[in-house]
Amino acid sequence: MVALYLAISLVVGYLLGSINFARIFTWWIARKDITKEGSKNPGTMNILRTRGLGEAFLTLAFDALKVGAPALAAYFVFGRFFGGYADLAYFVVAFAGIFGHCFPIYYKFHGGKGVASTFGMFLFNPHLWWLSLVMFVLCFVLFFFLQYGFIISHIFIVVMSLYASFFFGINRIMWFWIIITLLWLNFIMVVVKHRGNFKRFFEGTENKVDFKERVFGKLMKKKKNNVASGGEGQQEEQSASTQSAADNEQPADKKKLVGEKAGGEGADEKADVVNENALQSTQNETANDADKVVETAKKQGAQKKSASQKGQTKRTSTNTNKSKSPTKEVALDSKKGKKTK
Repeated sequence: MVALYLAISLVVGYLLGSINFARIFTWWIARKDITKEGSKNPGTMNILRTRGLGEAFLTLAFDALKVGAPALAAYFVFGRFFGGYADLAYFVVAFAGIFGHCFPIYYKFHGGKGVASTFGMFLFNPHLWWLSLVMFVLCFVLFFFLQYGFIISHIFIVVMSLYASFFFGINRIMWFWIIITLLWLNFIMVVVKHRGNFKRFFEGTENKVDFKERVFGKLMKKKKNNVASGGEGQQEEQSASTQSAADNEQPADKKKLVGEKAGGEGADEKADVVNENALQSTQNETANDADKVVETAKKQGAQKKSASQKGQTKRTSTNTNKSKSPTKEVALDSKKGKKTK
């Protein structure tokens, strides 16, 4: 009877584990197929490289949940109804879920590599959850110094598998040898799924993850923008203070500068007025010069007229004298005739 329930739990765990949240979230958020992006692996690490930290964390959480939650439910159910089978049921369901993640029936058995699902198996276990959190934090910090994610993932799985093996072996948990076997079968499966990563690593072509850029990239960009805007603000404040100091020292220059900047149109109008005044003065001078020329011409004309009048008077007097001289001659001749008689 227990074997039947274990078999049913194993099938349920496999079917739930076959749900690939990397595919679901990538298509739901960006309408993209994650199997055609980056390393083409539908897993958390490829999501981190291609989609960013937010979607990667979402995928990690749901991949861990789909394995850990059913296993924890089996732990409590079997613990209540079948006594010492609780731990065995937990790891049977968890291993089935990880196997479903790696070889999902819904996607023609092409799935992820089992790291996030294995994290869920350790995280939800009542005996191992605290060490899982500690190791998760340590691995998170290690990501800032080591850019090969698959190495950090294997460090996490090795440490947790070793601790779990010693814990269940020393405490002689019922069916502990099956539990330890499942733990290391899971480790071997994860290593096999990462065989391409190991090959590329030894060839020097393995993809790196710039975790600092993924985590703090946007924050650093915002900080740079804020610094740049703050520097501009400081420069403006300095220029404003310098300008105010200069204005206090030279108020006349300040007024002149303000007048030049703010009253550009007024300056143009003033220039137009000055030009009009200059033109009008020039026209007045020209008119005055013309009047002088006319007066001079009039004077010269009057002088010429007076000179001509004088000449005419002289000629008239001369002609008068000439007309009087024959008369005198006739008179003289008459006097001479009288004397001769």
